[in-house]
Amino acid sequence: MGVTRILDLIVILLLATILLMPRPDASVKPALAGDAEVRGRVAELQSILIGRPGDADASLELANIFLDAHRPDWALATATAALKAHPRDYRLFHVRAIAYADRFEGAPAADAADEALALCIQSETGGAGGAVPCGDAARSRLALLASTLQAVSKVDMKKQPYLAKEKIFEQLHPAFIPKPKPAKPAKKAAGANAQAQ
Repeated sequence: MGVTRILDLIVILLLATILLMPRPDASVKPALAGDAEVRGRVAELQSILIGRPGDADASLELANIFLDAHRPDWALATATAALKAHPRDYRLFHVRAIAYADRFEGAPAADAADEALALCIQSETGGAGGAVPCGDAARSRLALLASTLQAVSKVDMKKQPYLAKEKIFEQLHPAFIPKPKPAKPAKKAAGANAQAQ
């Protein structure tokens, strides 16, 4: 009986090897597309975060690279890990809001944007101890982001992307600046006045 079990195990291992081996025509792509310089910077930032997991600046730079590379899950994980060390940093909540919006999750994106705006306002008034200073430009961007994400927070952006797009455009109030009409040449106007006399 012992020999047959050993043979059965060998057959199972051979079948598993055959089934799990990659096909020769399988194409392998890098997880993070981009040039070698960007990938090198990602590796450098990740090594910094291994040594100092709470480094907010390295986390922000890495999260922004991930957002640019269309990896919102990675950006969200990076910003969330940094928030443990810096819970009053509005910039990390800002990145979280963008990452959630990139994942088409309206309600968490709106909550993160509201938190970022609240922390930004508190840092200006001196109410938040240890908060990162926030200027007028950052506060304006966060206010626009928060109001826009509040407009789509109740919309299922995965099932109704066109409704979400419509609400975003309504919230952003696109400005229409008409083209100036060409002015009438002065010579024709002067010639018309002379003929009228």
